Amino acid sequence: MRESMFPSPATPASDARATDERPYLLERVGEAAVVQLYADGFNTLSLNEKRLAWHLYQAAVAGRDIYYDQRYVHNLEMRDVLEAVLQYPAGDDPESLAAITRYTKLFWINTGPYNNLTARKFALECDPDAFARAVRHAAAAGAALPLAPGEDVHIEGLRRAVLTLQDEYRLPLLMQVLGGFSTAEIAGELGLTQAAVLTRLFRARNRLRTIYGLEPAEDVE
Repeated sequence: MRESMFPSPATPASDARATDERPYLLERVGEAAVVQLYADGFNTLSLNEKRLAWHLYQAAVAGRDIYYDQRYVHNLEMRDVLEAVLQYPAGDDPESLAAITRYTKLFWINTGPYNNLTARKFALECDPDAFARAVRHAAAAGAALPLAPGEDVHIEGLRRAVLTLQDEYRLPLLMQVLGGFSTAEIAGELGLTQAAVLTRLFRARNRLRTIYGLEPAEDVE
């Protein structure tokens, strides 16, 4: 009965020779090879057999996320972020985009950030600031990122950017923006001249502009 439901289609000799000429190796990503599979004989299946193949395919797609989730606790969120960056790429940094693309392909091949043979974790060969800029660009372009309730990618990105500033630049900026201190009050609190405060505020903002991929303003003396 099984053989009557799923007959093995005969492959003519001419078709067998043709398959030898078809491309199989599509590309190599690191030590992994991406190959093409062909559904030979699919057109000879009955309508019911094709329907069964379709439903099995849908089941495999549905089960894919379950397997991703079982492989690593952050897999689904990581995949969503990586695919968002590739869907909305920033064109001003091709080197970083190439590194993110390579990492994403390895992520797809291994169903996560760990090699499926050695279990060793592979790293994204991209500057963290460049990746953060790529994520912010994707968010600004309309990408749906996996965020926690109440989390805002722009606010979180800005908070981290501010934390990268040296104390001499971060403190005056926070005092002005969050504390509402005037230039004179900041100077008094930090024991600086007002000119020094203005210079530090200017350079703090320039540093943030650089982090966000914007052209810095001209320096002040």
